[in-house]
Amino acid sequence: MTSPGIDLDTTPDSPAAVLADLRTHRETARAAEVQVMVDAIAWAAMHSVDSLDRAATLPGTEGCVAIAGEGAPLVAEFAIAELAAVLGRSTDSGRIWLGQVMECRYRLPRIWAGLTGGRVQPWQARRIAEATLGLSFEAAAWVDRHLAPVAHKIGPAQLDRTITEALTRYDPDRAQAQAQAARESRYVAVDTRHVTTTGCVQLYGTLDLADALHAVATTLARLGSTDSLDVRRAKALGEIARNDHTLHLTTDSDEQTEEPGEARVPVPRRQVVLYAHLTVNSDGVDPFVRVENTRSLITLEQLREWLTIQNTNVMVRPVLDMNQHVETTGYQPTHQLREQVALVNGRCVFPHCTRPARGCDTDHITAHTARAAGGPTCSCNLAPLCRRHHRIKTHTAWSYDLLNTGTYV
Repeated sequence: MTSPGIDLDTTPDSPAAVLADLRTHRETARAAEVQVMVDAIAWAAMHSVDSLDRAATLPGTEGCVAIAGEGAPLVAEFAIAELAAVLGRSTDSGRIWLGQVMECRYRLPRIWAGLTGGRVQPWQARRIAEATLGLSFEAAAWVDRHLAPVAHKIGPAQLDRTITEALTRYDPDRAQAQAQAARESRYVAVDTRHVTTTGCVQLYGTLDLADALHAVATTLARLGSTDSLDVRRAKALGEIARNDHTLHLTTDSDEQTEEPGEARVPVPRRQVVLYAHLTVNSDGVDPFVRVENTRSLITLEQLREWLTIQNTNVMVRPVLDMNQHVETTGYQPTHQLREQVALVNGRCVFPHCTRPARGCDTDHITAHTARAAGGPTCSCNLAPLCRRHHRIKTHTAWSYDLLNTGTYV
């Protein structure tokens, strides 16, 4: 048995027609889902505290509940069950869904405008709304302003970072409490219940970012290990536990037992690579630092703490002008060009791809050739493409053009 309106007998006669059919049905389905959300808002308005229809609630038995954040209207308790039944959801599921829709409508007006205007998918709007439910009205408004232009392409990690920044800016006490709880939640657990025949066990843990990036595994590579990075990390943990001499790990007691005249082996400097971007504005240095290679947000105090740890090398690179036009005569872009392309775009520019730009190929939009007609190696002709999409662009009919900085068609 098929649903009404589904035609299983008519099949498009070409691949292009199939894609056109898919696009039409997808847009129809999206418009229908948005209309359901608009209708739900109308239903909630008829059963809210501000509604003039007092018959919407049952005095003495039914209350109004808050299902969205601060600033959104309350909704009659029993009305949620009616709406959920029509939507084919459980009452709990319907309450969560309606809360997300109301959060978007009343606290994220720019995201709502993108939703009703066709730029933002319903699931994208609801995902952002779910994340802002616990924020203050001011913090939610800040998220709305910052995410509205990119809501159609933001990923879960970037959303989490934006929520964290909003919380830190507008509710620093709560953010500090969460940060402290996170520090206290650091742990390492060894699962001895499942031991492989080769004598290996699984290890789980949560640790400080700088400690996690400490390149003990890189030290093993320099000492001649040809294992993969993951295998070297596992071996490094074992060598730390055994205080292996190849890593030159010593304690105070070890130093006290050195033989007279014995040369003390220097402890290698901490090798942690962090691309930390600080912003200076009219009020001074912004209290938040963006760590590019982990796509995370940390406080300036946390960065200062990491930089003051003994045996840590610090390198300050020149500030890059994102609007400067940089060009080189050869095929290979310079380090400055690669940095500029990575920072301007942030990710692979293929539609919906979220691969970080620093791990992508730096592609010539117009192919570079030895002939004068070839594309130059410059800021306006380079963009990051991950290896998969670079190959697709090279070997198929896909192509792209630069509209303006960071925007492509």
